[in-house]
Amino acid sequence: MIKGNDFSSEERVRIIKLGYKLPGKLIFLLDGFKKAIHTKKQSVVLIVDGRSGMGKTTLSFQIGKYMSPSFSLESVHWTPETFLDALTKAKKGDTIVFDEAMLISSRAALSKINMMIVIAMSMIRSKNLVIIFNVNSIFDLDRNLALSRADLLLHCYGASLTDKGKFMSFFKGGDGRDRIKELYIHGKKYYSYARPKSNFYTTFGSEFVVDEDEYERRKQIGVNNFLKGNQKSVSTKDKIARDKLIRFIYEKKELLDMNQEKLSEISGVSRKTVWSALNTTKKNDFTLEIPGQDMVNEKTPGI
Repeated sequence: MIKGNDFSSEERVRIIKLGYKLPGKLIFLLDGFKKAIHTKKQSVVLIVDGRSGMGKTTLSFQIGKYMSPSFSLESVHWTPETFLDALTKAKKGDTIVFDEAMLISSRAALSKINMMIVIAMSMIRSKNLVIIFNVNSIFDLDRNLALSRADLLLHCYGASLTDKGKFMSFFKGGDGRDRIKELYIHGKKYYSYARPKSNFYTTFGSEFVVDEDEYERRKQIGVNNFLKGNQKSVSTKDKIARDKLIRFIYEKKELLDMNQEKLSEISGVSRKTVWSALNTTKKNDFTLEIPGQDMVNEKTPGI
């Protein structure tokens, strides 16, 4: 895809044939991300947020197709399990989208999603991927993603359901200001996007780059599977897996700015449960079972 410091002729032709055009300022950013992925061995994390109906799915899919020739509905996931599974199988340059599909309003769902994000951030460093999180609001997400890992936030907004196709962008610009971090710090209390001023704001088209009916069908299946999973009682096996996961995240505490109180918050369990989990699991040994994969083992330094 990248040839020297420029894009290959095949990639330029592919972009021209996409059938839609993204805003010029956004293209400039995305091209920079492409080069970083293919020449500097980096992954890129984008957050697209906004209330339902503002077009965040449309925009994120347009970006996904622009970034990766392989992007399709197979790249979109609605449950933490399939999203993490996709991360293990992804190839260099792939784009993977997690679409929260309005599940974020549930505290149980939010806790599970934030735990997924913590794990995902530890998995993607050397995988050269584009990761897009579609959520109602960045303020619902774990602060480590917003403060330390997100490269670009696009906030879709409008005065009404018919007033859509607009977004504000926040990122670390040439002036050295990290506007994502500033926004999270100043805006979280009241879910306000007023401060700081965005890097730029503009409009985007309505082209839905995948089969919309098939998207809706798959989304409903994903939502149903997620909700059924949350309604099940926690078995002994599930508790063991949960406790090992808590141990794994806690052992990354310096990297993830984590403590027992924060771990309680993102996992949706009490501090007493966190304490119990840490005292009933072993240090330096975490095994994450991902659907369709063999066991993925990761050794971590002791506390």
